[in-house]
Amino acid sequence: MTISLLVILGLCSIEVIAILWLIFRNHHSISRMHGMVLAMALGMGVGLLIGTILGAMLHGNLYVSTIYSILIGLSIGFIAGIPFHISAVIDGSLAGLMGGMMGAMLGEMIMMTSSEATIKLLSFFITMIFLLVIYTIEESTEKKHSMLSPFSILKHKYLLLFIITIIFIGLKYLGPVTA
Repeated sequence: MTISLLVILGLCSIEVIAILWLIFRNHHSISRMHGMVLAMALGMGVGLLIGTILGAMLHGNLYVSTIYSILIGLSIGFIAGIPFHISAVIDGSLAGLMGGMMGAMLGEMIMMTSSEATIKLLSFFITMIFLLVIYTIEESTEKKHSMLSPFSILKHKYLLLFIITIIFIGLKYLGPVTA
């Protein structure tokens, strides 16, 4: 596994934890419909990314990569839907299950020479979608609470997009981990 993949996993993990924290902190300010969309986006994104990574790493063992990615995507979708309603739990769980299956199939189908490039591109898209999810949470809570934190995406959205784009461009030049 290269340093760039470790950075990508770390960045996506931080984003997922931040989204879950925002959901649990502000679930009273978020409508049920937004809660369903948030749970679905989180479950699908995590399942798809983890499934692709596991499918590429465990190339040739589709069963194991599918089961693990389904369990991870389903769990995150389930956890994200808990504060809202049972329909959000069902929606997030099924989206995580489907994302895990599709990610494992994608990871299995890509050639080993282009697996890292595919994972980087997919993680860039998912990172940007997760930023939109954070933006949606903050926009929903801003209507009810007029005060935003200094780390709010609403205040610094273009700077954050620029920084993340530069990080992903810089990941192109990182090599493998030497142990």
